[in-house]
Amino acid sequence: MRTRSDQNMPTWIILVAVVGILFEISFNSESLIMLGISALLIYFGWKKNNRSSGIIFIIIGISIGIITILTTVVFKILMFSILIYLLFRYRKKKKEPKIIKVETVDPSTHAKINRKQPYIKNKLFGSQRIENNIYEWDDINIQCGLGKTVIDLSMTMLPLGESTVMIRGIAGNIQLLIPYDVAITVNHSSFTGNVKIYDMEENVFNQNIIYYSENYEESSRKIKIITSLPIGDFEVKHV
Repeated sequence: MRTRSDQNMPTWIILVAVVGILFEISFNSESLIMLGISALLIYFGWKKNNRSSGIIFIIIGISIGIITILTTVVFKILMFSILIYLLFRYRKKKKEPKIIKVETVDPSTHAKINRKQPYIKNKLFGSQRIENNIYEWDDINIQCGLGKTVIDLSMTMLPLGESTVMIRGIAGNIQLLIPYDVAITVNHSSFTGNVKIYDMEENVFNQNIIYYSENYEESSRKIKIITSLPIGDFEVKHV
């Protein structure tokens, strides 16, 4: 059984590494310049409103930032420390007895598993627009990468109760079109961007914010929206 110190070890390693990397970069003018260039490229790419050149700027900016971090001495020490930790865990696990528990189950009780391909799919690059299309409802769980994503939920028959929409992006804009008679709750996480929920609008910086309809609990049809978009705008509007 893992002790509490074993469980907390990876967290402490990562925390110390992050502090160490920031400390090292703050005293390295070359790294500071590279991170500044990275931030400017990402900013200008985002300002270009998801054009092809904007996406290229963002990709280059993120790449420069990652390379700058990878070349720090602290990061190399972190990789070495993780390797030592994994080897230690492997050696300790090899010494522990392996317990195999065998349970017999009536074959007739096995549940049948079916696979289904959702209508709305992941898209890493470019824009995705799901508008004016009639499709069977499934809870949405997608990654949209770079670009603009527009999803119109007015053309699908929402089931009674709570439905879920989960979208994770890297940079770009996300827009959800919601029917008037549907209540919503929104949990949005962003590093920087603009958020507009119906008539409410605000700029966010490194925040996790929650919005909800007043009648959410009582509504017969409601949507739980969870979004994560480090850089870009997020909008929910009525249709």
